[in-house]
Amino acid sequence: MIIGASGAKPSRTADLERKLVHHCSPALAGLKPANMFVYREGIDADAGENPDGSAALSALDSTKFAHDLGICRKKLEPCGVRIEILARRKTGLLLYVYRPTMLRAYLAQPEVFRYLQDEGYDPSDLSVCIAKLHRRICGTDLAATLSGSCAFPHEIGFFLGYPYDDVVGFIENKGENSLCSGCWKVYSRARDAQACFCCYKTCTAAYEDLFDEGVPIDCLASIDENFPAQEAFAAAV
Repeated sequence: MIIGASGAKPSRTADLERKLVHHCSPALAGLKPANMFVYREGIDADAGENPDGSAALSALDSTKFAHDLGICRKKLEPCGVRIEILARRKTGLLLYVYRPTMLRAYLAQPEVFRYLQDEGYDPSDLSVCIAKLHRRICGTDLAATLSGSCAFPHEIGFFLGYPYDDVVGFIENKGENSLCSGCWKVYSRARDAQACFCCYKTCTAAYEDLFDEGVPIDCLASIDENFPAQEAFAAAV
């Protein structure tokens, strides 16, 4: 956690923003449609567990987090970035940060569209898709809690903008036999994937430096989604 020049601990909102920059810079920068991470701040270990086995938030912490999240949403939505809570897990809140415009374009790719349709999604309706993803994650979380294993819906990679061949390769190989791994496990075009990983890492480091220097998160997320960088991303994956 970053400590300000005065030695004061940053506010909870600033802490959430810092974590968004750390985990989601590629999405904030428009390099990929989405990022996802577990946010731990505010989880009350003494508040027990929810029926699905996830950690509980105290009423006070829940109110504070909702306030912090609301501030971040208000800053980022005009920049084309949305934040959803996909699940409440033992380790924290699973936050999904995405660019609807980019994600719709990605899910509209014929092979991705067909795959999701076969899985019971309606790729033409993004909000319905994300609602179904939320239900499936909660379902796999419950199954994982009961079985003692760790699981995610297989199609989660599509909602993070991973290449089609790598998502399908991961599913067909049950996570084994990858050519390399980084932000995801790679099953084709390893060199292109490694270039993407390097790009994302560079972007994150640069955004963290800018944020720590005082650049507001909404400025970091202010991009033109029609800029050719979107085509560069599509070519890279």
